[in-house]
Amino acid sequence: MGVNIYAEHEWIKSISNDNSRVLEEPTATFLLDFPAELSNVFQVKYGILCYSTAMNTQPPFFTKRGWHIDTSDIDKPKSWEALLSDLSIPSNSIVIVDRYLFSSNPGETIKDSFTNIIQILDKMLPQTLADGTLDVSIIFDFDTINFKKDRKKDGNNIDMSYLANQVNKLKKDINRPYAYSISLISINSNCLNYDITHNRKIFSNYYLIGAEHKIKAYNSHKETCTQVLSFSYIFSEGLNNNDRSTIPEKTKDNTINRIKEIIKSELNAKEPSMQIYRNGREIRIKEYSNVLLTNAKYRNTNTN
Repeated sequence: MGVNIYAEHEWIKSISNDNSRVLEEPTATFLLDFPAELSNVFQVKYGILCYSTAMNTQPPFFTKRGWHIDTSDIDKPKSWEALLSDLSIPSNSIVIVDRYLFSSNPGETIKDSFTNIIQILDKMLPQTLADGTLDVSIIFDFDTINFKKDRKKDGNNIDMSYLANQVNKLKKDINRPYAYSISLISINSNCLNYDITHNRKIFSNYYLIGAEHKIKAYNSHKETCTQVLSFSYIFSEGLNNNDRSTIPEKTKDNTINRIKEIIKSELNAKEPSMQIYRNGREIRIKEYSNVLLTNAKYRNTNTN
């Protein structure tokens, strides 16, 4: 295909000895001198993109152009189906960033937040993942919840524990044949890089989704506001001399790096202000791990 490949021979050899090392580069594309059957095993087992050099002659999917929709388009379904209907991409991590994800404007409730999360994850989670635990991380600001409108069933104020348990219950509606975790990460204005949570994004290993106004995009099969939702593969733009676009991978990496800075800052803080719940249970920040967001080695986590 006219592309020069620099081969990391020693590293490839180490992958043969310890397959899980592919997870040390979670957004990499592996072109391996392996049989096609083995590369497919890697892809399904670890949620990474793996090609057999002997079998592929076409550019990978993530170099294709992305697309976008206007939520007010009457010809499009009023759900995330319109943007993500045919999504079938390897992944082992999904990150949702929107400080207002659980806030409610007039005509909305927190239940609409749950509905949008279900729609998004039901399309984004891979159908198969044979090894390890996929982590869904939702980064938001708990203090933006409309506590006057949205309350517990008993009338008391919503707290982080209640919200985490409600989100964890969504797994019943997003059924997969493998274990996956949902981590809720609440940051506030005291946290480093708080401003990034205003820029609504969803990303995984090989793509980036942007929302102009809110990720809570739909409400009872109606749009909550007129906005453009965009989908970009990580190398879908900026690859040739005639394209002035920024490569989406750079935007994704910038967001990842700034979130890593938040986590590092909180790890070093005497009194961390970040709250983290995983699968409905509060955890300390040093227990949090995500293939894309932390430098910790990929590992299994409790998924009860």
